[in-house]
Amino acid sequence: MEPRIPERFRERYLPVVDDPDAFLACLGELTPKSFRVNTLKSSVAEVQARFAGYGIGIRQTGWCPEAFVSDVPELGGTLEHFLGSIYLQELASMLPPVLVRKELETARLVLDACAAPGSKTTQMAAIMRNKGMIVANDIDYSRIRALKFNMEKTGTINTIITNQNLLHFPAQLQFDAVLLDAPCSGEGTIRKTDSVLQEWSERVIEGHSHRQKQLIVKAFDLLAPGGVMVYSTCTLAPEENEGVVDTLLRERKDARLENVSVPGFRLSPAIMEWDGAQFSEEVSKVARVWPHHNNTDGFFLAMVRK
Repeated sequence: MEPRIPERFRERYLPVVDDPDAFLACLGELTPKSFRVNTLKSSVAEVQARFAGYGIGIRQTGWCPEAFVSDVPELGGTLEHFLGSIYLQELASMLPPVLVRKELETARLVLDACAAPGSKTTQMAAIMRNKGMIVANDIDYSRIRALKFNMEKTGTINTIITNQNLLHFPAQLQFDAVLLDAPCSGEGTIRKTDSVLQEWSERVIEGHSHRQKQLIVKAFDLLAPGGVMVYSTCTLAPEENEGVVDTLLRERKDARLENVSVPGFRLSPAIMEWDGAQFSEEVSKVARVWPHHNNTDGFFLAMVRK
């Protein structure tokens, strides 16, 4: 059943989405249950064998060997989840670490700038095989407990936790890779919780956009020359996505976008003009994830090289 969608929300997005009917219908359906195998504790083959023994049907994605979808809703009750051999995570949320898998495999120092509750932190630790070091930072102390719990449960040991305002990080720090999964209006998560729509307004979007522009510039400044940064959100708003990246390109001339590509996963082009603003041609290298294309949450991805 389609959620109660504000008319202004429809006016904003229906003209720019490829299939408005499919988009709206998708928003009325729950996202499928998904998880990734935590390779710090188990292998993909081992988890597949165990679930086959339980009679639980799981389907491996074609774009990430550790990512699976299941029609069984009780995955959280399995022994594998209890022991940390699998991590329940929405599929689109897995994209940022996948995008820079090659860089993470050799990185020595990585920053997860807005880390809690730790889904992407622990995913990066698994890709890095617990080598190197991840600084997992979050400004909200109330969320640190969840971050710590998930690190311990998954066997993540190459990570330290900081509870700081990213804007106050010392400039001397230089990271090989930075993940800025920025706090946002969360429009892409409507399928999980329609409370997002109850609190939705363009004023909320503008507030997040202002903060995100500060964060992306600071995160880029913490990147070592030659390093790579992923900027991501789980929202659809161009003000929080393309507009934020465009601001970085204008304020930091040594920022270079790279084409976002995840073979096997359908990505959509950037919105290049919004509310009278024309974004830099470089912004065309970012990617959007519309919910109805891959049966996921909505998402946004940009990859920046210094």
